[in-house]
Amino acid sequence: MVKKIFNNNTYLGAMLAIAIPVSIQSLFQASLSIIDQIMVGQLGENAIAAVGLGSRFPNIFIITLNAIGGATSIMVSQFWGKKDKENIARSFGGNLFIGLAITLIFLILSLFFSHQVLACYTKDIQIIELGSEYLRITAVGYIPILLITMYSSVLRSTEHVKLPMFAGIFGIVMNTFLNYIFIFGKLGFNKMGVQGTAYATTITRTIEILIIVIYVYAKKYPGAFKLKQISDLSVEFIKKIMIISTPILINEFLWAVGETMYSIVYGRMGTSEVAAMTLTYPIQNLSIGFFSGVSVAAGIMVGNKLGKNENEQAFKYSKKFVKLGFVGSMIFGVLLVISSKLYVVIFNISDDLKDYTIKLLIMFSIVLWVKVSNMIIGGGILRSGGQTKYTLYLDMFGTWGIGVPMGFIAAFVFKLPIQWVYLLLSSEELARLIIGLKLMYSKKWMVNITE
Repeated sequence: MVKKIFNNNTYLGAMLAIAIPVSIQSLFQASLSIIDQIMVGQLGENAIAAVGLGSRFPNIFIITLNAIGGATSIMVSQFWGKKDKENIARSFGGNLFIGLAITLIFLILSLFFSHQVLACYTKDIQIIELGSEYLRITAVGYIPILLITMYSSVLRSTEHVKLPMFAGIFGIVMNTFLNYIFIFGKLGFNKMGVQGTAYATTITRTIEILIIVIYVYAKKYPGAFKLKQISDLSVEFIKKIMIISTPILINEFLWAVGETMYSIVYGRMGTSEVAAMTLTYPIQNLSIGFFSGVSVAAGIMVGNKLGKNENEQAFKYSKKFVKLGFVGSMIFGVLLVISSKLYVVIFNISDDLKDYTIKLLIMFSIVLWVKVSNMIIGGGILRSGGQTKYTLYLDMFGTWGIGVPMGFIAAFVFKLPIQWVYLLLSSEELARLIIGLKLMYSKKWMVNITE
């Protein structure tokens, strides 16, 4: 099967050129999360839970911003297929202004209502206090996150994927170093504990965007726009942006809120349960990050073909991407089960918490192939034609029609252990995959938005 996937050298070369740098960056970021967890894990169960819940609201923000980045990537990849640089700049500018408005909303809530936000997740006063401090500090980095998302979307969609990768890798190394000296009080700094990891994250994001912007303008890369270029927006062009971005924005925001509802379920089950789930997040991010490059490459390469009206080639690419994700994620899932017991021994936690974490990792490995397939189909292929309403309906049905109700029923009606709660609420992924495949083969999503 793998040989058949790679029977086209043009496809393989283009896919690897995009996917490898994106996946490397994602893997480094996931590795950073593991390092963060190891360091924070030395502070005890409450610190793990506080950072886990304190990062949930920023995650909603990041996922929502990724929707803006996704809309930008859809438009830029198709305009890049026609080498239409003027509309690339307009695509960047229009989506940037939308992203800025969203950023300001999340910034205000995080800075001034952090206690209320954390109280939604848990009743533990100590965790609310620790988590709200973490949330306020990380909120300072929201503007850099916006800019990183926007510039990375443009660079990746115009075949300049290495700069975001190198900037991200530098940021990961810097964040690890700052975590070490801030959390544990090294090199003359005071021991900051949970606050230290928040400061490290915020400083790193600021440095990362400075590297990207300076390099983009110095090398005259796509993204070195002038204010006049990004503000040259007609009413018709704004409408085009809104048609594409609004469904993605609603989709990602409600999906993120749905993920938050899952966190509320875990948080209300107990501190040990939420700590166990928090310990699995780096591994989940590592697993998904490994295949994120395939999803990004799918969106860009299929979008390029649609922009050139090469629909049959676009559909052939789509099928290859789905097969690649399936084979790769099945292999990765098996390796994850084998290594799950090795992962938990690096943390200073109780045997019960280790047992919870191992069971959750096994459940995650069972559904990994479904998650990866959905990421490639929904996040890459279906969106490449700008028909983002399909993924909106698909994700909302799965998350709110199946996942959230199933999670609450499993946890609070049947009072099942956390690993079974996770598996049952993840059943929504399978429903989305079946519908997503039918949509993909219908070809209704194949639209040239540049015309």
